[in-house]
Amino acid sequence: MTETEKVQISKTDFIHYLNCPKSLWLLKHKPDVYPHGEFSNYAKKIAAEGYEVEEHVQALLSDQPKAHTYSFQSIFQTERGLYARADVTRDNGDGTINIYEVKSSTSVKRGARHNQIKDAAFQKIAAEEAGANVASVFIVHLNRDYVRDGEIDRQELLVFVDVTNEVAAVEPETRAEIDRALEIMDQTAIDESSCTCLTLTKSNHCDAFDYFNPNIPKPSIYNLPRISKAKLAGFVAGGRFELDEIELGEVTQKQALVLQSAQSRKPLIDQTVLAGFYSKVTYPIYFLDYETYSSAIPLVDRARPQAPIPFQYSLHVKRTPGDTELLHAEYLAKEAAMPLALIEHMQNHIGATGSVVSWHAAFENTQNKNMAALYPNKADFLNSLIERTLDLEDLFKDGYVDIAFGGSTSIKMVLPVLAPDLTYEGMDVANGTDAMEAWIRFITMSESADKDQLREAMLEYCKLDTYAMVRIFEEMERV
Repeated sequence: MTETEKVQISKTDFIHYLNCPKSLWLLKHKPDVYPHGEFSNYAKKIAAEGYEVEEHVQALLSDQPKAHTYSFQSIFQTERGLYARADVTRDNGDGTINIYEVKSSTSVKRGARHNQIKDAAFQKIAAEEAGANVASVFIVHLNRDYVRDGEIDRQELLVFVDVTNEVAAVEPETRAEIDRALEIMDQTAIDESSCTCLTLTKSNHCDAFDYFNPNIPKPSIYNLPRISKAKLAGFVAGGRFELDEIELGEVTQKQALVLQSAQSRKPLIDQTVLAGFYSKVTYPIYFLDYETYSSAIPLVDRARPQAPIPFQYSLHVKRTPGDTELLHAEYLAKEAAMPLALIEHMQNHIGATGSVVSWHAAFENTQNKNMAALYPNKADFLNSLIERTLDLEDLFKDGYVDIAFGGSTSIKMVLPVLAPDLTYEGMDVANGTDAMEAWIRFITMSESADKDQLREAMLEYCKLDTYAMVRIFEEMERV
């Protein structure tokens, strides 16, 4: 970008700015060095789903008696650099328009990470600065209670919410934020030594956090789990980022475990917790993991918007304490369908007795509960799985705490430490998001070598999830 070029700010840019102003500046002025990461992926995901919902909104409004009053993808551009593409506008016939912002969510989101009211306020301000007179603002979202039954019923699927008053309430604040955003974006250079994310928890850091804050030690205060914003701000104000500089009395009991491990440079082990877990284990043990898909527009009958549907599972069975010849079963749906076939496949491989072990088991048990509600004749089997489930992740909350996990209990963080010979790196499918995207491609592909290769990649990923649990289970048993 040359010094004479005007930086243009879109709605997505503005939300990015609200999360971290310097991160947006870097994206606009130094795109070659900008480290695209979670925020970028999130933005892409909601944009792709939004386009799908927009098609249904357009189809619904095009069938209305006053269809000619609606316009789609109207662009509003201002001299000072605001750019808005309104999903839908309506000419009210009196010199005013209504703006409709289409979302793929099942409610109006007002959280800090993505505030849809601020989002809509930006659109209104841009439209008015471009010469429009906006009377009302609506957010169109999905009806979470809608259940598909045959062709999509757009009237039932979509919810129109009048947010005009909410937008008016935040408009003065939003205008001031837009002014500051444009001011910063017009600067050809900024202080790149830090960013405002210093006072935010790790999950809320911008993609460019390491770029702006290269001297933050690893591990650091950001590895303390569930640390409050106020506590974090205090440590930052005091320039205390090293965990060696933090006293045990300054943190919560859970955080103290991570802190002790960091300061002692070794794992913190509570044999009572470990023994309590293993005392509940009964053989055979079924290590179970689901992959699920959620779509804005329900793919099949009986599905709801954004409701996860299991399409794949992996199962490793350890029959006795000394069993080294593990049994393995797996299932991958070949087409979009509700999970009845998956359940029946599991029934053929999971016996009536023995523990079921999952990682972050609340997820698996939620799927079991939902499937039991869908198929009452399978409820006894699915409820049995819930009753027999043990959560392997629980061991790493207070039974075995190692700063090498980075303050996390994610299997992706635990596995490299306890079983370094196993890795997800280099896999074509390496996480849950990859699996969802791969499955959608898989079910739409014609039979081919590429489809076979994709199938193997999906199966290999899910298989590693359950084998990783086996290895971690056995390592903790030795401990």
